[in-house]
Amino acid sequence: MREAQGIAAKSVPHSCVAITVDTGDPDNIHPIDKKEVGERLALCALGEHYGLKVPYIGPTLSSVERLPGALKLHFDHADGGLVFKGEKLGEFSLAGDDRKWFWADARIEGDAVIVTSKSVPGPKAARYAWQSNPLATLYNGAGLPAVLFRTDDWPGVTDNNKIY
Repeated sequence: MREAQGIAAKSVPHSCVAITVDTGDPDNIHPIDKKEVGERLALCALGEHYGLKVPYIGPTLSSVERLPGALKLHFDHADGGLVFKGEKLGEFSLAGDDRKWFWADARIEGDAVIVTSKSVPGPKAARYAWQSNPLATLYNGAGLPAVLFRTDDWPGVTDNNKIY
């Protein structure tokens, strides 16, 4: 669902997705804290539609660099630098040529995140907060959460399942 929202926002001019993965209750799709959601939507309008120079979205994956045994993920919208909230930077996963996903360790290096996993010595793809109720702790210095992403284009479980 989050990926579909992001695709729609990229194809519709002057639109934006307010990331709210860190608000609300994991058992209720509608966040209880409407103020936070409203403020993020307002920032999207100010930055995307009205063109004001304000941080309006959190870190957004811009490119991937392959390193020996790691992936270096570069981000746009790292206003004020990359930071994490909580005890650790999460929730990243890596996969190799076999397309099997494993939880990964991550560390911030400037405006990038280095992701590694002992279970994936030759990583080919990364995902961030790619589940229903993720531990999404990556933010920019402006306090906006990172946009959830995947670097792969591998088919998902619903790709060939038509409901009609």
